[in-house]
Amino acid sequence: MSEPSRENLRFDRLMEERGWKRTEVAAMVNAAYEVITGKEGCYDADKIRQIARGTLMWPTKGYRLALEKAFGVTATELGLYNPRAATAKPSQTGTSVHADLLLGWGGEEVDEVQRRELLRAIAVLTASSPAIVAALNADELERTIRAAASPNRVDGAVLDNVQAILNAARLQDDLLGPQAAIRTTLTQVDITEALLRGYEGSLASRLMSLRSKVSTSAGWQLFDLGRKESAVDHFEKARDVADEARDYAASAMALAEWSGMTEEVGRPIEAADQAAAAEFRAARTGDPHLQAHAAGISALALAKSGPEYHADARAALARADSFDVSTTRTPDESLAYFCTPGHIARMRAKALRQIGDLPAAIDAARESLRLQAVRDRAASHILLGTIYVDAGQLDAGIESISTGAEVDADNGSARLSGQLLDARNLVHVRAPGSTSARRLDARLTQLQIV
Repeated sequence: MSEPSRENLRFDRLMEERGWKRTEVAAMVNAAYEVITGKEGCYDADKIRQIARGTLMWPTKGYRLALEKAFGVTATELGLYNPRAATAKPSQTGTSVHADLLLGWGGEEVDEVQRRELLRAIAVLTASSPAIVAALNADELERTIRAAASPNRVDGAVLDNVQAILNAARLQDDLLGPQAAIRTTLTQVDITEALLRGYEGSLASRLMSLRSKVSTSAGWQLFDLGRKESAVDHFEKARDVADEARDYAASAMALAEWSGMTEEVGRPIEAADQAAAAEFRAARTGDPHLQAHAAGISALALAKSGPEYHADARAALARADSFDVSTTRTPDESLAYFCTPGHIARMRAKALRQIGDLPAAIDAARESLRLQAVRDRAASHILLGTIYVDAGQLDAGIESISTGAEVDADNGSARLSGQLLDARNLVHVRAPGSTSARRLDARLTQLQIV
């Protein structure tokens, strides 16, 4: 196993909780530094990345004070520590769950303070998701948190518990959206990172695989919430850890979800490269759901890359259709458990719209809704609506977009909200000042989306 990660996940978590980008943090630090020292600050996004990666552990005093002022917390709470000090307090180097539990917890005896912290950590999980209570009982949760505090306690049962929590969070995201799942998922990031740092036993490869899967879920949920910069870090970590563990399925899933994000933010050529890497890895797993999902992701990226890639996009759609995904899978059975015929139909509709084959795209979008894809029900309605508008069927488009807005109203997804606003803008471009456009605006206003 390689040298343990020294990433400052506590610092990363504070940025994620606030929804801050590295460029924003650098600007705030520079402003605070100038107030404190009278000199112009020179931090940039790369310097903030160094702190998050743990390569810059103890900034100079002026910048430490500026960081404390920007975040409103102490240097210790930011995960900063001096590596040249005689001893480094574990509470300074860890992340929320890890930091609170690690200090002084090496044996069987647990003092009252430690016990309170243990119960607090368990409360984070149980309060984050009622579904977690159904997945694990209190003893299993406590056993998992104890392992995070003392990695020599890790065994197969502990990893089973972490996997169960992750699966429950993924299903919760499917049903209720990313806001319902992200807190649980980020707590799992902390726990798996804590385990990975301190464990060197025979379960190391399985633990790395689990770490990858948790980061992939975190990456997609953060992207869904509009935190693209943080999402990239999680996807990169997921791919790297999975590749180190030689877990082709976990690596394929990380790259496929990363490609899906890259395509949606408008970098299709880069997304196509990521999707090709995902397909290559997925082919080595024998999992038809994962292989179909990776091929569909390739089709989306290629379709958006330009007319010269449209034949390749159709070939990727054919590959996706060649796999039998009719059998329902659970998250335990396939990382791409959500890849059903309805999911494939939605990706086909999106790709065919980009290609310009609107009649076929409408048929595929209708099929996706009929088959009830596990994920992105709202996106399926919005997609069908935009294709209708493209095809000149304005009233049908307004109806489908409005239905998507109603489904999305309580989802909390910045990504879906962006798709809704794009659909609204399309309507206004195609039918400016029309009764249909005003009707859509009224519905979106009623749902407090615009």
